[in-house]
Amino acid sequence: MKKNYFLMVLIALFATANVTFADQTVTLRVQVPDSTNVVYASGWFNNWSTYATPMTKVQDSPKIFEAAITVPDSVDGGYNYKFLAGPSWDYQQNNPSADFTYGAVGWQGAVVNSFAQYLTPVNIKVNVKVPKTTHYCYITGNFVNWEEPQKEMTFVDEDADGKNYTDTVPNFDPQVLEFKFASGPGWAYEQTQGNFSYSGNGGANNEVSVVCTGFKDIYELGDITVNITSYPSGTDSIYLVGNFFGPDWDINEAIPAVKNADGSFTAVIYNVADVEYKCWNRKDWAYEECQADGSNLPNRKAKFRDASTVNITVARWKKSDIPTGIEDVKFDYPIIIIDNKIIVSGVQSLVNVYNMNGQVIQYFKGKGDFTSRVLPSGAYILQVDKSQVKVIVE
Repeated sequence: MKKNYFLMVLIALFATANVTFADQTVTLRVQVPDSTNVVYASGWFNNWSTYATPMTKVQDSPKIFEAAITVPDSVDGGYNYKFLAGPSWDYQQNNPSADFTYGAVGWQGAVVNSFAQYLTPVNIKVNVKVPKTTHYCYITGNFVNWEEPQKEMTFVDEDADGKNYTDTVPNFDPQVLEFKFASGPGWAYEQTQGNFSYSGNGGANNEVSVVCTGFKDIYELGDITVNITSYPSGTDSIYLVGNFFGPDWDINEAIPAVKNADGSFTAVIYNVADVEYKCWNRKDWAYEECQADGSNLPNRKAKFRDASTVNITVARWKKSDIPTGIEDVKFDYPIIIIDNKIIVSGVQSLVNVYNMNGQVIQYFKGKGDFTSRVLPSGAYILQVDKSQVKVIVE
């Protein structure tokens, strides 16, 4: 019996040793006065640190801040916490001055009517030297919640070591300002170094100067010329739609392509670095280009640094006003085929020669007689003025 008693004690000890206490992540929320610039949360979840848990503003008027905190799965009603309008006890709440408790307001019911003091962010002048190959310089950091680089810096001058840019940013965290640079408006152009930081937030004349040694890519603007060298038979207009003017594609801002003397179309996308786009036969979403089998075509992409001129072909339109069929019973133009050349008389305005895939292989604009270049044996579609007919070259 005594042996069994000791065995039971050992089992109980092992069971106790394997007990674990799970945690959960919750969203802590507080409503604060409109004059509040920053909010920090303090409590058992961060050992009552005054600066370890900065909160994020999620709403204005009333102003609301939130932060994700980790607490035990089981929390009693006396679990307490409080808020500060800066990263020290000098900024703690004073109405109410008592701690909030989970039992009274939960995680999202706290309202602070006033704080002892309010942190006023200072401005910090940031100077950076970048490689000479840089054309633009952008800055982002914790002062804008690390949003994608959108704020362009001011060019100062260039010296033997590189180009100098400057900008003044607000520092909402007096513990440390963190920031980084980009050569263009997006993460694709961010610096290759780690983040820069500055912790000298001590007065109105704060200034920090750093050197950025390189970027993932260089943002360079220019005009991209798009030549559409082949397209479905009968196409009379082509438009380019893409992210030329922002992230949203707008059919009303479509760029019209101009038809050239050789039958191709050309459109110019002005002042861009890299773009995505497609072609449309009309300024209507239904007339989008597609694969030859009718399936969706991925967005076309072009980058000015890689090539300022691109040549493309359009295989098919999802919808088209082009008449179907290739025979024309009223084709009244004299045609002869000699030495694999098509010769047409009486042309009034234009001639298009298409292959059987609908691609333009020769274009003529004028009046009189037309002679094609030497063509491989096969079937072709001949469009003369407003009439068209199928011809066989043997």
